[in-house]
Amino acid sequence: MQAVRLLSLEKGLAFCEVTTGGGNETVVPGESAELFPVFGALPDGLSSVDVFLPNVGVALGVPVVDADEAGYDVDAALADAEIDESVESGPFELNSVVVAADGSSDMESDDASTTVNVSGDVLFATDSAELSDKADGVLGSVVEQLKLYPSGGMLAITGHTDDVNTDEHNQDLSERRAKAVSDRLGELTDLSGWEVSVSGKGESEPRVANDSDENRQLNRRVEVLLTPTDPSEADAAGPGAGSAGSSGEMPEPTGPVGRGPDGVDIEIDGVPARITLDSVTRYEGYLIGNIKIIAEEDASVSVGYFGVPTGMYSLREWGAYQSTGFGLLKGESRYLLVDFTDAGGVNLPLTNFWRNRLGANVVQSFPVVWPDTGEDTITVDAPGGKRLGRPVFAVRLTDIPVVES
Repeated sequence: MQAVRLLSLEKGLAFCEVTTGGGNETVVPGESAELFPVFGALPDGLSSVDVFLPNVGVALGVPVVDADEAGYDVDAALADAEIDESVESGPFELNSVVVAADGSSDMESDDASTTVNVSGDVLFATDSAELSDKADGVLGSVVEQLKLYPSGGMLAITGHTDDVNTDEHNQDLSERRAKAVSDRLGELTDLSGWEVSVSGKGESEPRVANDSDENRQLNRRVEVLLTPTDPSEADAAGPGAGSAGSSGEMPEPTGPVGRGPDGVDIEIDGVPARITLDSVTRYEGYLIGNIKIIAEEDASVSVGYFGVPTGMYSLREWGAYQSTGFGLLKGESRYLLVDFTDAGGVNLPLTNFWRNRLGANVVQSFPVVWPDTGEDTITVDAPGGKRLGRPVFAVRLTDIPVVES
């Protein structure tokens, strides 16, 4: 039960546990064990919360009650708890990242703003600020976002480069690339309601360290930050609106494919296994599911096996090895798991820690939370590839029904 999270999916908030230790009590067959995680005080007005339970699932709509209604001795539970006063409980805003399947762009949204990063390698030729033939298709994701907010707002367009060449050269190139994107967006859509700023950062603000060709590619980008005057206008467009590539064709699968409710036969460490996802639940703008894997024999795997490959991990550096590879696929858009950034700047996804082993015929549950994409059925995809030189999981689960909470 370590890494239990208190959530308010209604408000888009997460809270971290402030107790230390515990969470590993043994549950004996026929008996029970009680655990008392402690969180900071909740904001006023929350009558219910949701609880993310690792290896189990997500409990929705848990009532918030006064201490005298708890049904247990709250004072005793607090007295026994080892509280780490240095831990900030939150609340922290839940975030979602959407990645174009071809890597041409990625998008992150919260309640106040949306950031779209567009690949410089797709927009421009090497060392050039002249837009390529593919640029309009990629900038279409930005145009879709802009159209969600008729009242306009603030629009900041910033160019970035890698560390190849001199500081002066990269600064000039980043400024010219940002200007080219700004000019083209003005031709593709009406920007009269937006206060537009254009700048270049050269190599001064990399997303990741410039220590490999793959990372340098991520750093060559144009960042478009939308801060709308009325963020609620996007709600009228419905769930999943404005996502890059959502209406295109899905990429080809890289692993076995089958219906989620029926399950898919896979192999883990040479051991036959089966993975299923019966359904997901629509709740307060999110989709909540419980992926289950069962192996026929004991199986050992690397701790990052169920994670995302290196290139995708660099887009969203999560704070621990976890089962982050399970993305929701809609058209050409890959929705990564919902996460939040804690007080230390660490990104924490709503999924399990992975303990690098599967027991024979023991069901391993992976609770997962994604943004609601507005569909009646969804497809879940783990893209495969490598992480730190080791292979990661590849599978596709289709026709997973969405049920109302």
